[in-house]
Amino acid sequence: MAAIFLCSVTGSPGVTTTALGLAEVWPRPVILVEADTTKPSSIIPGYMQGALDNSRGLLPLAVQIQHAGLTNEAMWDQLVPLAADPNRADPASGKYLLSAISNSAAARNMVGLWSDLAVLLSQQSDSGVDVIIDAGRYTPEDARTPLLQMADAVLVQACPVLPDIAALVDPLASIRAILTRVGHEDYLGLVLRKTVVGNYGVGDIEKNLKTPAVGKLGWDPTTAAVFSQGAPKPRSFKRSDLLSGLVALAAAGDTQIRDRGQRLGSRPSQHEEARP
Repeated sequence: MAAIFLCSVTGSPGVTTTALGLAEVWPRPVILVEADTTKPSSIIPGYMQGALDNSRGLLPLAVQIQHAGLTNEAMWDQLVPLAADPNRADPASGKYLLSAISNSAAARNMVGLWSDLAVLLSQQSDSGVDVIIDAGRYTPEDARTPLLQMADAVLVQACPVLPDIAALVDPLASIRAILTRVGHEDYLGLVLRKTVVGNYGVGDIEKNLKTPAVGKLGWDPTTAAVFSQGAPKPRSFKRSDLLSGLVALAAAGDTQIRDRGQRLGSRPSQHEEARP
């Protein structure tokens, strides 16, 4: 089982687009969790073109926790197929969405949700399903820190330009310190999303930030619109820079997590890493 926590620390570099694209090319069944507390689901009105309402997702799950506690069955009841047309989704694809809390004010106040959810998500290895968490923008004092600490990889997305690189220095140090508390200091990596101009070399960024770049995504707004807005796939979709970058990111992340798992053994049964 692999759990990936994907976030940014500044700006808006397309974390949801990356998380969705990564889930779509992921080599095994996967649950995509929209854990961004600053906005309602953007996948349902975008990629899914509003084909579903908000009757299932994190908000009903949070209500369930208050009344009867969080169970695996309760979480699976709130999942919907992750597909451009969920009504025609192939059940064999094994792609699921746990959509965002529709009220951002309520989402920010549901502090206890994230610890319970972290424990439950870390147990999905029994069902053979991996987890990708779209955290949007993350800050070190964030209530969603239990999700970050339970993850097998924490990927911070940024553009390889000087303003973004400079803004990463202090937040990366804080995130690394949070991960160090649970023995995960080497779980941190970068996803670099190119811009039109001003891109710095990967080697220089890794050296200055002391953090490896796990993935590189090209400047490809046409393909990005397929994931962010539900735009029709262009003929070049399968050959596009963005899709190639997502496939490479999935392969690199999966290999890194598997290699680390072989060195360290199985996940601790008490899920210590999910505690704040």
